[in-house]
Amino acid sequence: MFIGGRFVMFSHRSDDTFDSTFAAKKYYLCRNLSIYNKFHYPKHQNCMKKYQTVILPIVFFVLSISQTYAWGLQGHRIVGELASGMLSCSANKKITRVLSNSSIAMAANWGDFVKSDSVYEKFSIWHYTNLDANLTRSRFDSVALSTDNGECIYRVIYLTDYLRQHPDDAQMLKLLIHIVGDMFQPLHLGRAEDLGGNKIEIKWFGQPTNLHSLWDNKLIDGQKLSYTEYAQYLRSIYKPRKTKYSENVVLQSAWDTYTVTNRIYDTVAETSKPYRYIYDYESVWEKQLVEGAKLLATILDYIY
Repeated sequence: MFIGGRFVMFSHRSDDTFDSTFAAKKYYLCRNLSIYNKFHYPKHQNCMKKYQTVILPIVFFVLSISQTYAWGLQGHRIVGELASGMLSCSANKKITRVLSNSSIAMAANWGDFVKSDSVYEKFSIWHYTNLDANLTRSRFDSVALSTDNGECIYRVIYLTDYLRQHPDDAQMLKLLIHIVGDMFQPLHLGRAEDLGGNKIEIKWFGQPTNLHSLWDNKLIDGQKLSYTEYAQYLRSIYKPRKTKYSENVVLQSAWDTYTVTNRIYDTVAETSKPYRYIYDYESVWEKQLVEGAKLLATILDYIY
């Protein structure tokens, strides 16, 4: 039947609603994009196709041992893949050279991979900004630009300015790519008292987890699409375009994410009905991925 213009099916449980968007995605990808035989990649990403059979098993292995990365491996790579598609060939070539022939997507998780190395411990507070509930816009801007509550938003601006002057600094570029993605995971702009939702325990399809992990991994991974497939789908639906960089663009993007954060906190109880929660929030997390990619492309275009 139709609900709000979208076709849904009901499970045997009356309190769960199954959104058939995922089935529609699979049909769309298989029929129109021919993902199994002739999947289209942008010219600057053709090399990814031949490495796919090597990369994907590694991705699945890493996913099996870690559930703590912001947006998860998939989310960060989706953001990177989308951003790369918005850049000129010239910009992509410059970035690939700085990254030692790595793509933006494959470099996007470096900021999490090095967390266990004490050399990079000082960067841990770059991954989040703690924000109280229901701040006014003026108060939000003040907190966002401080370094007293985590530094995610501040460091996006800082690294953009730094790399504009030092574009060949590969480590700072990889951190920027990652931290921009973090800024669009709503619970990285969460509340200090619950560690961005890490202390909010929930059950997801009967399994214990927490709110932060749900938004890091489970919602996106539950779509059962590779990062290239999901990025191609989002590109075809949202048709994202980069804009002109300014500090205000970063602050507005962070504010928009913060409004989503407040909504997520207000609807924690709804996670008890996972199908309904997916139905209500699927377009939200997809927009966050797309908007993150737009800002990343905007910043990289400004730098390179």
